Amino acid sequence: MGKIGFIGYGAMGSIMLKALLDAKAIPQNKVVLTNRTPEKLNDFHKKYPKVEIAQSVAELGGKCERVFICTSTGAVKSVLEELQRHLPESAHIITITGNIEIESLEKIFSGRISKIMPTQIAEVFEGVTLACHNSKALPEDKEFIRAAFGKIGKVMEIAEKQIDLGSEFTSCAPAFWAAICRNFTTAGARHGDLSQEEINEMAVETLYGTAKLLKERHISFEELIAKVATRGGISEEGVKILDRDLLHTFEDLFKVTQGKREKTRQTIREQFGVK
Repeated sequence: MGKIGFIGYGAMGSIMLKALLDAKAIPQNKVVLTNRTPEKLNDFHKKYPKVEIAQSVAELGGKCERVFICTSTGAVKSVLEELQRHLPESAHIITITGNIEIESLEKIFSGRISKIMPTQIAEVFEGVTLACHNSKALPEDKEFIRAAFGKIGKVMEIAEKQIDLGSEFTSCAPAFWAAICRNFTTAGARHGDLSQEEINEMAVETLYGTAKLLKERHISFEELIAKVATRGGISEEGVKILDRDLLHTFEDLFKVTQGKREKTRQTIREQFGVK
């Protein structure tokens, strides 16, 4: 395995890199890392001393055959322009920015490109990483991503045009589930003498167990609802309310998020010169 570069150590990039190292998906001594603010890497380097810290994108590019670009969306274009001047022709670029299309990246780098959407819950080795590739990506590039990210969750390869919708259920969903639980528990605290902390603990433990039951027993949402919300019971009345109101809420959610994505994507296309 050649050297693997990571450019950027922001919120998602740091979670992803630490998870990969903790899971031993990538050896420390094969990683080269650079960040615009080097002092932010001090604590990281104490924990992972075998990771090489590069002082610049140019230095990293000259040492690596695979490079993850983990910068902010607005910085990707300038970073890629600098990086591609120093990479070997056989290099493999991997971005984690969903709104930048592969077609835009190919305006600058004509080689092997993959795009992945990691998730916050990779921090606990759970969740789904979405992946797609350009036509030049090799089988070993796809296998590298499957093998590495398969150690911190599940990998699903999908068409690039489906990344937006898929990310709603993977990278965005932890925030959505947390918001649902926040509203559920806040409302519940108004109807009794349990503390907010007690209610939160009940909700989190139950959410965890529900997900585990669905996954490990391979039962559908409908099957679980039928088991819990028996006919004529109290749970059934609650499910009726949720069925009445939540579908409209989620329709609004997708309209807003998908609309925001399309506006952002159009701005990025213009930035990269894609019509």
